[in-house]
Amino acid sequence: MNGFHVRRGFRRAWRLLVRGAGMGLAAVVGLELFSFAAITGSNYLIYGSAYEGSRARYDAHALFLAKDGRRATAYNETSGDPARDRVVWMFGGSTLRGSTDDDRLTVPSIVARELNRSATNGLRYTVVNFGMNSFNALLEIKYLQKALIEEDRAPDLVVFYDGANDCTYYSQYRTPYGHHGYRRVRALVESYRNRPLGLLKPLWAAISASFTKELYDKLVSLNDVLEPDDPGLLEYLDLVEKRYRHVDVVARAYGADFAVFWQPLQWVETGDVGEEIRAAERGYVLDSDRFATLKKNIETAYGGVENRLRGRPYFIPFRNALCDRGQAVYRADGVHLEDAGREMAGVAMAHALRERLEGAPPREP
Repeated sequence: MNGFHVRRGFRRAWRLLVRGAGMGLAAVVGLELFSFAAITGSNYLIYGSAYEGSRARYDAHALFLAKDGRRATAYNETSGDPARDRVVWMFGGSTLRGSTDDDRLTVPSIVARELNRSATNGLRYTVVNFGMNSFNALLEIKYLQKALIEEDRAPDLVVFYDGANDCTYYSQYRTPYGHHGYRRVRALVESYRNRPLGLLKPLWAAISASFTKELYDKLVSLNDVLEPDDPGLLEYLDLVEKRYRHVDVVARAYGADFAVFWQPLQWVETGDVGEEIRAAERGYVLDSDRFATLKKNIETAYGGVENRLRGRPYFIPFRNALCDRGQAVYRADGVHLEDAGREMAGVAMAHALRERLEGAPPREP
């Protein structure tokens, strides 16, 4: 009789264990499905697509590149005399690559158009669009290294157009080494020997790449206030300064100049903008009143870099470059630009670069 009760108790305990495991698994799956819906829904609202970023392919130098490679630039010209030709390499994220289907309407194409339109002394300009969706300065530096190794002609000027992705990824991951896909890539490399589930590395990598983990990281950036004296932020600013100094040294070693445009963002503007335009932009999905903490974190990181690099010969602050706009130029995320915004940015950048390029000595053929 006692054996019967023991067996029945064991079966009951086993059923409870199985039921508990099933409920736990259902809860995990349910959380992942909820996170999937939240991430995908927010992507549709902000980017008009289920995905953040574009299709990518692996690259040993740059970690990943856009599936279609670099984008064509319109309005490039050559003089027939190599000594009078100038080559400009432009690096950045999707705002530089161009959120438009028309190659003529990207920022690099507008820069090329303006430089060639007003060129003096027989100079002609070729602008190369190295912009890659989701890139920040960390990945751009890797991509620059690849280009310097593989391209046949070194540039006369290297331009970085940064700010949005740099501040966003630091705010989200709270590490100076953050970039698009940071958790997923790190998990693939570290999971095998550094975790108890290392032998099940695909499982651990999947956990780190889950929508639940992505949603958690984004919630951190929405709710965890970043203070200006945060030790992690100060480390990030130190490394940003060192990275750009490194690029400046490398560019000069190849006989090129270097410029960093700290790009305009609706989130950080301090200049005067027409009230009607502000009203039109106030209804955006990422309106600052709805995401006050995220806005503050972006401003803190953005301003920290701006203050740290102000006065450097290569640094060009562009915080308020679009404030005199006569119409709304930002898209729903307050970062990507409509055609009019890219036109304003490209013209202003060409004006800032013209003196650097036209004052450069002739390049040896």
